Amino acid sequence: MSEEIRNPSKIVPASMIASMTLNGILGFGMLVAVLFCSGNIEEALATGTGYPFMEIFLKGTQSVNGSAAMIAIIIILAMCATIAVLASSSRLTWSFARDRGLPGWRLLRQVEPRTSLPLVAIGTTAVIAILLSLISIGSPVALNDVLSLTIAGLFLSYLACCSLLLWRRCTGGIADARSDPGFAATANHPQSEHLTWGPFHVPGTFGIAVNALGCAFSVIVVFFSFWPPFTPVTGPTMNYSVVVTSVVLMFSAIYYVFWARKSYTGPIVEVSMHAMDRLNA
Repeated sequence: MSEEIRNPSKIVPASMIASMTLNGILGFGMLVAVLFCSGNIEEALATGTGYPFMEIFLKGTQSVNGSAAMIAIIIILAMCATIAVLASSSRLTWSFARDRGLPGWRLLRQVEPRTSLPLVAIGTTAVIAILLSLISIGSPVALNDVLSLTIAGLFLSYLACCSLLLWRRCTGGIADARSDPGFAATANHPQSEHLTWGPFHVPGTFGIAVNALGCAFSVIVVFFSFWPPFTPVTGPTMNYSVVVTSVVLMFSAIYYVFWARKSYTGPIVEVSMHAMDRLNA
């Protein structure tokens, strides 16, 4: 989605930091308010609704109508978040399909001419999410194991980026494009060996410390995401996400070795003719 934003190298990082700061402050305030009004935690956990936050709202407001209104706000926010997640995940699917990195990429990369939207990618993402939600009908444990894959998948992707960036930082593999403005035109291209800093980055030793901390945090999260949530461990409480993650990784490796490596050559980047002349020079 950054491709649809003007000057994304500055706007996107600033938006991410502003969003984390604003939501972090608001979320902390909401957390403090809920904790002060939580009352007896055991009663909230034993509520007949199955959702402790509903019981906390009821105890805090002492009103069914008031708690229902607060619950309605949560539901509306969840619906809005679902739309945003669908938009981002479908765009990621389309982008990876455009780069020829997904099975069925010829179909998934199509864009509907009238709306200029990747309707096939949007529909595929929505159908997969609906089918996954149906797993809870047969086994809530299986659904939790599938959903826990998102934690391992997200932080494994973060770990890959942070570790590679940390390696480049420590080996001096990233140059400063400000010393040669024309050099930036051909840098960071899949066929180029050059990497340059963008206009928004944390320089020096502090940047290395941030990357190292990010790698350490990702390793810890991935490690503990595979552990069972309760003890003693039984069949219903066992965390099988390590099995699901392993299957996905094996499928990805097999798909790349036998099919994707013949078509996938890295991200497709649009560059100017002047940049291509410099790249071929």
